[in-house]
Amino acid sequence: MASYSTSITVTFNGAAATEVVGLSWTWGGGLPKGRSVVWTDDAGSVSVETIGVVSTAPYGTLGTLTITGGGMNLTCSACCTSVSAAAELNGVTRYTVEFKIIQ
Repeated sequence: MASYSTSITVTFNGAAATEVVGLSWTWGGGLPKGRSVVWTDDAGSVSVETIGVVSTAPYGTLGTLTITGGGMNLTCSACCTSVSAAAELNGVTRYTVEFKIIQ
């Protein structure tokens, strides 16, 4: 059965993203490392695209990232690795916030 991507909410350290228009996440990607503990420096990534104004303040911070709804549920520790903006002439500005999953 298909999952409709509606009613998706994204929060990072308790601050909610507004007007989310795109979202993707990848869990995994790196091979486990370590001898006594399963650990990896590449646990995955998350990309959030929004048309709501975004602050650059989260850049470089570590916190809890929570995604609910639309079959995209995920809660993890993450670090904000970039915040970008792209304007469209006579259109809307889209903001993209990238996270690296920390495990």
